Amino acid sequence: MTMSRPRRARHRPWLVAAVASCAVLVPAVTAAATWQNSTITFIEFRDVCRDGIRFGGAIRADHGDTSPVFRDWAVAAQPAPATWADRSTLVMRTPIGIPRAPYGATVPTESEGDVPVSHEGSFTLRYRDGPLKLAPVALNLRDGNVHSGVNHADVKDCYLFAPIDVQPGTSPNKVPIGHGQVSVAVLATATMRADRLKPKTFRFGPKKAAAKGPALRDVNGDHRVDLVLRFGSVAAGLTCTTRTVRLTGQSPSGGKLEASDRVVPTGCLS
Repeated sequence: MTMSRPRRARHRPWLVAAVASCAVLVPAVTAAATWQNSTITFIEFRDVCRDGIRFGGAIRADHGDTSPVFRDWAVAAQPAPATWADRSTLVMRTPIGIPRAPYGATVPTESEGDVPVSHEGSFTLRYRDGPLKLAPVALNLRDGNVHSGVNHADVKDCYLFAPIDVQPGTSPNKVPIGHGQVSVAVLATATMRADRLKPKTFRFGPKKAAAKGPALRDVNGDHRVDLVLRFGSVAAGLTCTTRTVRLTGQSPSGGKLEASDRVVPTGCLS
């Protein structure tokens, strides 16, 4: 399971917009209310991608739970059912823990305005059965509750766990520190053609170095053409303490693409 660091609950003041000499009150729920509710839970869809989902999860304060962490399951289904009792194919079932929110925390909803919550957190999770279709997917934070409402969002052509290989063809992935180049292969999949990626959209390492010298070749023997990019080790900001590297870019349709891989720094004094 991949879990992002919990974030603190947000308090959003309403905005006042001035039109000519008149002041008009604009409720924030109109523009910023993205939380959907289902019984006692609330979900904020952020990145709903082919291979994973990033979302906010919260628990209604009047539920009465006072535990430090609210433990349940993040469950997703595609196709999205009309009612949760009718769900068919589960594409994700992952245990999660929603941390306790600060006293007075609220989330904005379209149906109820600002609602007090007892727990709130952020999560980035991978689907268990591979890439999804570009169609609606439903998400629930209470596994087995057939009376839950259906919170759903459209799957976009983006990737939160794109497959890459640093220094393809070698193991472990040794990267030079203070000099030299690092090769990173973006591996093609059944749902992503690497030859349609735009190399100029990619950034690598802590300093987000730009790619140079792109090439197309099959690096893993799956008969799909992969995109191989080169980055300067210094420009990327790699150091002797680097253990994980991160690559970002865009999918063929312009959606976000994120990836990471483990590396072993070389050329460092022990």
